[in-house]
Amino acid sequence: MKTPVWSKTLKSKALDFFLEPAATTPLAALRTGLGLCLLVQAYFLRFSAFDFLSSTGFIQGDLARLLNNPVLPQISWLLPFLAPLHISEHTCILLVSSFYVLSLLAFTLNYKTRLATFLVWFLHWVLINTANSSAYGVDQYAHIFLFYLMWAPSGWADSPSSATRLVLRVMQLHLCISYLASGFDKAHGIQWWNGELLWRAMNLPVYRQFDMSWLVHWPVVSLLAGWMTLILEIGYCVFIWPKQTRKFWVMGMIGLHLGIVFFLGLHLFGIVMVILTATLFGLSPEHKVFKLAPLNIDDKS
Repeated sequence: MKTPVWSKTLKSKALDFFLEPAATTPLAALRTGLGLCLLVQAYFLRFSAFDFLSSTGFIQGDLARLLNNPVLPQISWLLPFLAPLHISEHTCILLVSSFYVLSLLAFTLNYKTRLATFLVWFLHWVLINTANSSAYGVDQYAHIFLFYLMWAPSGWADSPSSATRLVLRVMQLHLCISYLASGFDKAHGIQWWNGELLWRAMNLPVYRQFDMSWLVHWPVVSLLAGWMTLILEIGYCVFIWPKQTRKFWVMGMIGLHLGIVFFLGLHLFGIVMVILTATLFGLSPEHKVFKLAPLNIDDKS
């Protein structure tokens, strides 16, 4: 039986979509941006790391063991092996954290990138498992996309490849599904439709950056902001792909997350989400092929 033309065309387009060689520009930019964000996070936590990672920190003893998943790697696993060497928990935390920062520097600076990416991913996993109760969105998204970066070249000078295209597509689809799920979850409640959630978030002491109490007299502002958030997140998986709407959606998502940065104080989370959309959809993975014009031997000029 002869294969229909439309089936061949669909198969060809699918293969091109997932496997056509792509330049590493988006992944290299993502690696650099993500590395810088994690270095900034490490800098901010330099004086409080022991409070989150130590058994005598904010969450102690049996409570820490109850909250942490016992089957996932964490710093406490190393202590029995290091005890005969008289290495304390404090020193162990210092060693793991220092090795993590050094790996981050290599990862960000594109030195031994594959090895550095694996080390950053694994040590980041160990650290967030150890401080599981304090991990939040920025840690989860960073960890997911660090995992993806292990499977494709992400150096600025790497040659275009099918592996780059495949990993890029997986990342893009993951981001689309993530925003779609987030948008539908928000849409199930009334608080995003009537603006109440945004008004409360911007006025809660833990998030408040400015005096936003004036919004009570202008409820339409938080109402429209809530609607725009739902439109951007639910429409992301559709309108981020066509060239005609991609630029608007990229700018819209950047604006949304910068709003989170400035009005809710979630700086690292907002910047990481900006980097994801700006690199994965804002930068072109299409490599340019330059060809020399043929030499015209009859040209006597």
